[in-house]
Amino acid sequence: MKQTYYFAAWTDSGCLLGCDHQHQTVTSAAACINMPGGYVAAVETSLRELTEWEEAEFQMAKYGIGGEPPKDKNPVRQLGWLPIKRYT
Repeated sequence: MKQTYYFAAWTDSGCLLGCDHQHQTVTSAAACINMPGGYVAAVETSLRELTEWEEAEFQMAKYGIGGEPPKDKNPVRQLGWLPIKRYT
């Protein structure tokens, strides 16, 4: 299983900056943001975008909005569109 951690990130003069912590939750990483427009990045083996669940947690922690998080914490995403039937 991959070890995931989060860090607060922001840009300044075209450079990506962030805190030096390896936060265990999105909420604790959001508390570390000290610049307008900051965001939370997830790190597994490399940087990745937040999942829908993590994004809902970020929105709630940072702005107090976000509504209900998705029902399934790890939704299975469809890989692509497949036609229902072939037309000849």
